[in-house]
Amino acid sequence: MDYSVTAKELIKKLGGEKNVDSLTHCMTRLRFVLKDESGIDDKAVENIPGVMGIMKKGGQYQVIIGNNVAKCYSEINKLYGFSDTASSNGKKVKRNPVTVALDFISGCMTPMIPAIIAGGLIKVLLVVLGPSLLNVLSTTGDTYIIMNAIGDAAFYFLPVFIAVTASKKLGCNTYLAIMVAAMLLYPDLITLLGGEAPTKLFGFIPVIHGSYSSSVIPAMLATILLKYVEKLVDKITPEWSKNFLKPLLIVLITAPITLCLLAPLGLVIGNGLQFVLNYIYNFAPWLAMALFAAFMPFIVMTGMHWAFVPAALLAISNPGYELMLLPAMLASNIAQAGATFAVAVKTKDSKMRQIAIPAGISALLAGVTEPAMYGVTLKLKKPMYAACIAGGVGGVIMGIVKLKAYAFATPCLTAIVQFISPDGGKNMLFACIIAALSFVLSFVLALIMTKNKAETTEETSSPKAEGSADLTIANPVSGEVIALSEVNDATFSSGVLGEGYAVIPIEGKVTAPFDGKVETLMDTHHALGLVSNSGIEMLIHVGLETVTLNGKYFTPKVAEGDSFKKGDVLLTFDLEAIKKEGYDTTTPVVVSNADDYAAFAPTLGDASAGVKMLELAKA
Repeated sequence: MDYSVTAKELIKKLGGEKNVDSLTHCMTRLRFVLKDESGIDDKAVENIPGVMGIMKKGGQYQVIIGNNVAKCYSEINKLYGFSDTASSNGKKVKRNPVTVALDFISGCMTPMIPAIIAGGLIKVLLVVLGPSLLNVLSTTGDTYIIMNAIGDAAFYFLPVFIAVTASKKLGCNTYLAIMVAAMLLYPDLITLLGGEAPTKLFGFIPVIHGSYSSSVIPAMLATILLKYVEKLVDKITPEWSKNFLKPLLIVLITAPITLCLLAPLGLVIGNGLQFVLNYIYNFAPWLAMALFAAFMPFIVMTGMHWAFVPAALLAISNPGYELMLLPAMLASNIAQAGATFAVAVKTKDSKMRQIAIPAGISALLAGVTEPAMYGVTLKLKKPMYAACIAGGVGGVIMGIVKLKAYAFATPCLTAIVQFISPDGGKNMLFACIIAALSFVLSFVLALIMTKNKAETTEETSSPKAEGSADLTIANPVSGEVIALSEVNDATFSSGVLGEGYAVIPIEGKVTAPFDGKVETLMDTHHALGLVSNSGIEMLIHVGLETVTLNGKYFTPKVAEGDSFKKGDVLLTFDLEAIKKEGYDTTTPVVVSNADDYAAFAPTLGDASAGVKMLELAKA
């Protein structure tokens, strides 16, 4: 591959040299910050030789190159000499305010979603199991009260959860943020703000009455304020007083402003958003839901779905159900699964089938649609059309029957109990009918619309060609082994970089999976490109988006070009510190030249470093 040609074409398609504000790269992607993305033909960029795909994330235009990204980066800099910092006279690159807001909301909400899902489903289980346990779970019984408290806790203390995630996202003091958010839930304050008599701080500052349990936006606004107050106080306090005067001043400034201004403003914003959504829904429920469900894949791709999450959580808290986001995602997610399975049935391309089956399972059983969208339906286009049509039809029906979600969980087949109504009725039946219709219609349409791919040769499709040498790969990281399709990054989960698996590590150490040498070691030390003596090319990427740590917490034990033996320690990292910084430590292990081999799926579950994970055979 001549990457000088790729470099020239890439800069041309990205609007020319003057449109590039900065350029960096990680282990697999070129990360451009562009001055204007509006006129770029994404499809033309994807069709450039050497380009595997694109992603737009965090204000960056990311071009996926794969293992040879360093070569492409080098060729670009030979021709254009881009810096990895913004060119605007050292000023920070300006990002679209909408992108910044969505990135912040996503960063706040994503880490706490498991707790919200667990709490919501516990509440649903109380509804389902209560009658069947002969009043053991009576609403006045001890067991019910305890279990209900477990389910409610995640929602009631949402401001505290938000304070934790927002402070990590913003890089301010987590415990001071928790203190301010917890103030809003303090029992005596709740009683005070629930009374009829006016409340005044210091005798003259009015405090608006309101309830902040289960709220989201007030804690976000409070933590943003705390970040800037913390910076200001740090500048004005002398060094000798920082460990006692600094936290005191931060809280004394942030807490009153939050209580008197930001918390009420947060309620107004949340209620206003809920009013707008309800108005749109009530105008024509069938039309609103048809459009929302049909376009949900593109809403998810842009990250816009996070803008609806605070309103969805508020609705589940009061009036107790949600009418738009979760029902629309049910039809959309199940439709993506149907279209993806149709591709797996119809295609004769073995590589596409290997991507489609796990991606379809992920969408159907976990509601994770990125592998299906990026790896299958969006790539082939017509299956995406089928999924959108099926989702839209499901949306029409849910608008007519007014389908409601009573718990917050990623809508999918295994979480469909979130549509069980505490008051009984046919809501759950409607959800099952809509899910089944979305799947079947999407499957049939995609089956009709998708063209057959050319047959792969018997030689390449054979799992073990005659005379091929068996090869093995040992696990380089101890931890829980998961399917690559479950990784929360479409570049890895879609299989575009190769086949393999991922590990949720329990130990900060990477060992050699075979005898070989280090082909690539990132300057940021978070990723390694290895090649075995028999020709296996492997990428080990510790964590997701950890390139932004710039090498912090990573200690390489080898250098680029070094040879190693199976079991040698290649890299150590501070696992707990990386987690505390808010990064996902899931570590993809990818065979980047998988097309040269017949691979067998690894055994999922707990695995130690050094155990045999993959068997390969030369194709």
